[in-house]
Amino acid sequence: MSLQRRLTIFFILIVVLPLTAAGFVVQRAVVSEVSQRHALTLRPALRASVVRYNDRTRLMNDLVPLVLQKAGSFGLLLSDRRGGKVEQVLGARLEEVEQLDFLIALDKRQRVVGAAAKRGSFAPGFDRPSYEEIAAAPPGPGAGFSRSDLFPVEVAGKGPVGSVVGGFWLDDSLLGGNSEAGVDTFIVVGGRVIASNRALEAPLDVELPDSDRGGLEMGGPGQAEIQRLDGDAAIVAWTSDAPVEAISDQVIESLLGLLALAVIAIAILSHFLARLITRPLEELSEGAIAIAEGRFDHRIQIRSKDEVGRLATVFNEMSDRLSQTVTDLASSRDSLQRAVERVGETLRSTHDMNQILESILNTAADAVQVEAAELWLLTPGRDELYPAITRGSDGDHLAVTPVGEGIVGLVAERGVTVTLPAEGGGPRPSRGERGWPVTTATPIFSSNRIMGVLALHRHDESTAFTRGDVETAVFLAEQGGVAIENVLLHEEARKLSLTDGLTGIWNRRYLQMQFRQVLLTSSRFKRSFCLLMLDLDNFKDVNDKYGHQRGDAVLVEFTRRVSGILREVDTFARYGGEEFVCLLPETNVSGASTTAEKIREVIRAEPFFALGDEPVPMTVSIGIASYPDHGNLYTALIEAADQAMYRAKNDGRDRIRVAGTPGLKVAK
Repeated sequence: MSLQRRLTIFFILIVVLPLTAAGFVVQRAVVSEVSQRHALTLRPALRASVVRYNDRTRLMNDLVPLVLQKAGSFGLLLSDRRGGKVEQVLGARLEEVEQLDFLIALDKRQRVVGAAAKRGSFAPGFDRPSYEEIAAAPPGPGAGFSRSDLFPVEVAGKGPVGSVVGGFWLDDSLLGGNSEAGVDTFIVVGGRVIASNRALEAPLDVELPDSDRGGLEMGGPGQAEIQRLDGDAAIVAWTSDAPVEAISDQVIESLLGLLALAVIAIAILSHFLARLITRPLEELSEGAIAIAEGRFDHRIQIRSKDEVGRLATVFNEMSDRLSQTVTDLASSRDSLQRAVERVGETLRSTHDMNQILESILNTAADAVQVEAAELWLLTPGRDELYPAITRGSDGDHLAVTPVGEGIVGLVAERGVTVTLPAEGGGPRPSRGERGWPVTTATPIFSSNRIMGVLALHRHDESTAFTRGDVETAVFLAEQGGVAIENVLLHEEARKLSLTDGLTGIWNRRYLQMQFRQVLLTSSRFKRSFCLLMLDLDNFKDVNDKYGHQRGDAVLVEFTRRVSGILREVDTFARYGGEEFVCLLPETNVSGASTTAEKIREVIRAEPFFALGDEPVPMTVSIGIASYPDHGNLYTALIEAADQAMYRAKNDGRDRIRVAGTPGLKVAK
């Protein structure tokens, strides 16, 4: 097949396919609108029949007693079992009441004595139920009827002599008066049509759907609305799909005619257009091959000033721009590589944790070009994440997220990179996160432990992260993990200068540093923390009696016992002499009191001694201060805890006191 023919077919398809799709959409829209309007006629027809049924049901139980009142000596007739007379009376009364179709008299044993009924109009194949069947049925709708309660008939001096039940037929009379054209109404009992407002030639069985609206076969496909009555009876309004299908066929025929005319016109135009394009295509294909091979200096000779000539001009300009773009991309790639290397050097050389975290976040955000980024860190308990640094994202809308919940929680729990959108939808953000259409989150490891999560976001769903973007984010997270590990090693080295030489626990300098960090976290997330000031009672007597070497041994044993009670996130420091401080993050006064009581008990439980030494019983006095109740500065909380500790000593030692609160005596 020649190129000209292929182009002709191609141009035809370009136009015909959208026209076909548009025609299909129009056809569906027209048919849908007609179908909806057709279905709207069902409700008024159904409502008219339901209202008629409800009206007669409401009147039924009121009318039967009134009929009995007008029957006079009906009770005597019933007691004598004069069936003929009973039927005459019932028939006379029934003629007077339009809303009732039958009246049945029963004796004391619920046997039918006499009855009167109007003629019912039912569907073919359905026989009107007998009086015995009606009398044996429960009140309400049944197979072809709806009956009232049993109303007793009494005779003075004899008491009840029987009962009367009345009702109406579930027949065509309930379905009359429908003014909606094209809508048929039916009464269905047990899957069988027993009455219809149209003439049926044969019995009709139907299977009603579970819903009250939808497609239903009624001698043909159609749409129905259903009102279910008590038992298995229902009133159905139905309209056939045939008119809608006829309109659909008409629309399709019209669209096919228009499409045929369009194809003829497009084929003629496409033929001439293909002839105009074919001639210079060879030169253009040679130029494309040259560009594909990287020969951007190739030029196409411009032979005319028409569209083809302008195309050749644009092609030559494109070659120049492609050459410049390739040169710029190579330069940008080299610059990005050098920038990443410089960032890596910065991350490995600095010991400022905040600077490292900001460098990780900013470099990642710039490298993959995102609108927002966050760096989440684990809390000391490693069960929650908090947004340490954000960019392009309002930190006030972010909150602490439990590990295992949301996107960053899942990454922190499983140590895997998550990119959204993903097949199956992927994880949903937690309440502490902000939802973004495009997200990638990767863990940050340090010493084979997850330290945090780097999350990057984009607004536009069409700019999903490429594999290269994700690999860049993972690479920078790995570099950040190395940098964080270096800082932690540096901090470990600094720790040697921040510990007490005798006991090995933290000294006052480290306590002050840690206090600032705990205060910052607690202030940001509105959480409390506590300080415990501990002082060994009568420690001077130990030094005076046993010597300072024995006193040092007591201090070492004291720190060992206390450290065994505290949590990993707590800070235990020697404040000076025999005074010690416990910094308890995320702890209220109640929790601090519990910890203090454990410390007091473990100190007084056993005397202090080493092999060959005389046992020395010791006790401790403890003061408690809480943030923010007793202050929000280091000096204020230390002073509050110290005063509470001295109050414990003044009250008899071996006690616990809370700052600003009268303490209870602690039993010894």
